[in-house]
Amino acid sequence: MTVNQDAESILREQLVELLKGGFAPNGILLKEFDYRKAGIMLDGLHFSAWVLLGHIKARQHTLLNFMKDPENNLDVWPDAHWPQNQVPETQAEWEEAIGQYEAELHEMIQLVQDPETQLFQKQANGLTLSWAAMTTLHHTGYHIGQLKTIGRQLGVW
Repeated sequence: MTVNQDAESILREQLVELLKGGFAPNGILLKEFDYRKAGIMLDGLHFSAWVLLGHIKARQHTLLNFMKDPENNLDVWPDAHWPQNQVPETQAEWEEAIGQYEAELHEMIQLVQDPETQLFQKQANGLTLSWAAMTTLHHTGYHIGQLKTIGRQLGVW
């Protein structure tokens, strides 16, 4: 393995760790959140935990599509999707949304881990697949922090 191959391998491992949420895995945090509190909007906020999850999923979906087929998914930052419904209808809906988030995250992780994925090749929009993975982890991390704060205020943790 050359120095460049070793560095790329290390970067792929680190991206995977951070996509999962680092020392506080996002999937675990979401599963711990009481769905009965997921629709509560705290004073001063324009979103609930449910809306945050929908927003996280939508952005991740857009970036995953870019990673899977960059030529046909160049618009990686369309208007922000903020779900209109503030409350999950059922616990099953909450759990399904978490499952969808985790499934697409797993798909993105598999792409990052695959040595055939050209993480650093510039696409027609000037961006790279590594940029999409890093943007996903940054965007998700930002909103997971908000979700964690909401949960603390609501007594989830």
